Formats: sequence, C-alpha cells, structure tokens
Amino acid sequence: MAVKFYSHEFKLFLVGILALLSVYYLPQYYLPIRIKVLGLLCNYLLEIVLNLILYSLGISLVTYWLFKGDEPGKYYIIWYWAIFINYYFLHVYLLPYNVYLGVLSALLFSAFPTITMWAVRIKRPPVDSLPTSQLWAGSVMFSVVILLSLYTGVEIKEFLYLSAVGLLLSFFAVGTEAKMVNLSLIPMLAIAFYYTYQVILDTTVCTALLLFAVSFLVFLASMKPAFGVDVMTGEITPIGVVTSRYFSLMLPVVITLAWYFIYELAKVFIPGYISPVNVEDFPLVFLPIIVGNVVVDYLRGREFDKYYVTGIIGGVGMADGLWLDLVGVLTYYLTVDNFGFIHGTIIYFIYVIPIVVILTRLA
Repeated sequence: MAVKFYSHEFKLFLVGILALLSVYYLPQYYLPIRIKVLGLLCNYLLEIVLNLILYSLGISLVTYWLFKGDEPGKYYIIWYWAIFINYYFLHVYLLPYNVYLGVLSALLFSAFPTITMWAVRIKRPPVDSLPTSQLWAGSVMFSVVILLSLYTGVEIKEFLYLSAVGLLLSFFAVGTEAKMVNLSLIPMLAIAFYYTYQVILDTTVCTALLLFAVSFLVFLASMKPAFGVDVMTGEITPIGVVTSRYFSLMLPVVITLAWYFIYELAKVFIPGYISPVNVEDFPLVFLPIIVGNVVVDYLRGREFDKYYVTGIIGGVGMADGLWLDLVGVLTYYLTVDNFGFIHGTIIYFIYVIPIVVILTRLA
C-alpha cells in the first residue's frame, strides 16, 4: 500500500500552530506603546498591530528554511485562523466580544503579519501547491457555519471536533499507485453518519433510498473531470474531478427541492411511502450526500486512468469539494433550523450566499 504525505502543507500547518500560540500569548507578553496624541483607542489598535508584526517577524525568521518559496495568500489564511480561533474558542479578544467583531478582527488584523512574512520572503519565487483561492473558499465556508452556530445557539461541537481530526488526517492519503483516498474522508463520513442516524428511524425506508438516489444523480450530473491543455504543445494534463465554483451552496437547496416535489407526487399516487420535508427529518440528507459524492468522485476519476496519473479522492487542507459540500449542507440546515424552511431559505439566498460569494472573491 502506498502512502502520500503532504509535507509542504503540513509545514504550513505547523506555522499556523505557532501563529495561534503567538496570538494566544499576545495579551500577556506584548510591547506597550505610549503615544498620547493618538488617543486611547488608536494607541490600543497600534499596539495590537505592532505586536502582531513583531510576533510574525519572529515566526518568519524561525521558519524561513521550512518553505521553498513565497505564499502570501496562505500566510493570510494562517493568521486569519489564528485570530479567529483565539477569539471564538480560546477567548482571546483583540476587539471586545461580539459575534461579528471576531471575524472582522481576523479579516483586518491578519493583513499586517501577512505583509511581514511576505516581506521576509519577498525574493523567493512563488510556490506551485494547493491553490490559495480554494483554501480561502474553504476558510470562508467554515467560518460562516461556525458564526451561524454561535448566532443560532445550535451546537455543532461534534462537527468541529471531527473536522479538527479531519484536518490532521488530511495530510495523508493511502491506496495504490493508481488510486488513493485522503484519510480526511473518515471523519467526514463520521459527521454525516452522526447527523443522519439520529433521524433515519423516524422516516420511511423509501425516503432514505430516494435521497441516496437523488444525491447520486445530482453529483453524476454536476461533477466532471477537468483537464488542462498547453496551448503551445497541445499536451493534456489531468487536473481532477470538479464542480462549479459555488455548487456547495446550491446543493442542499437542490436536494431539498427534489425531495419536496417527489413527496408531492408520491402523496398522490403512493401516499405514506415518502416522508414530508421538515426540519426534524432534514439531517437524513447528510449521509446520502457524502456517499453519493464519494462514489461519483471515484467513478469520474476513473476517466483519468488512461493518463496513468494517481487519482486521489478527497483533498488536503479541508478545502476539497467533498468537505465543502458537507459544510454547505450544514450551513443550510442551521439556517432553516432557526428560521423555518420558507423564511430560512429566503435568508439563505438573501444573506448567506451573497456573503460567502463576496468574501471568497477577495482571494
């Protein structure tokens, strides 16, 4: 059995741990500034910025030889999560506590240590690794589902714990030389099973089979193998199995609408076989969606076999489409669980989707 270790991404993760620790200890060990003309608030903000720069400079010098090149976008993501996690989970507040001020402080203050780390490595060439835009899209979606949980008061600790395990496992893939599986699929399936098993006995067998079939067909229609073509030589390079950029946001709505229309038809011709769509039974969709996603990813990936490349189901860094589809379903579920299906869906389209789209386009 072959094992793939994503060493470069793991090194970035280690730098992320250092950034997390630096933000955690920043209130205890920081350099005070006393410039009275700026005022109390400006002086406080300037202190935070300066200390973040100093900490990031120290981390940059310590980790300078860990990387082969410069990746400012990934440095920003590292510091974003360092501030975000400290604010919401470790209770280290760079700004006063508020559900929204935490993400705002992460978005704003991350720029200064990022510039510092970039300046230290400015003469190094950029690295060709996992796209920053993909990692940032994952960061935005995970942030949104966490903020929704805090806003609605719905606990998602099992999801968060298993996601943390998934992050660690995502640095490894196992399998054969031709086909490999990223180990983050294990906690992903565990999350899906956790949400689905709680309601599966309250719905009919036909409903469960329906959702498995619908999920499979939706992914079969939307997932395509992608290829890169060299315009000079015409050489074709397999990229991977992909969907449209914001498919993860629309997926739960598509599945819900399909469930609703089939239920309405079944109510006329075979009443009682299909359960109605409601918030209580909605978690039934989690497992069918993940299973359908993985199966279709494998089937579509077989189209790369003739190119003799290693196909990997799942991806490093929790920004793979399989994880984002799971996060998208959970985001929609939290919205409708708090506001009801009709109002929740309207809010999902008016607020949640535009916020995710706007933030992901910042990358």
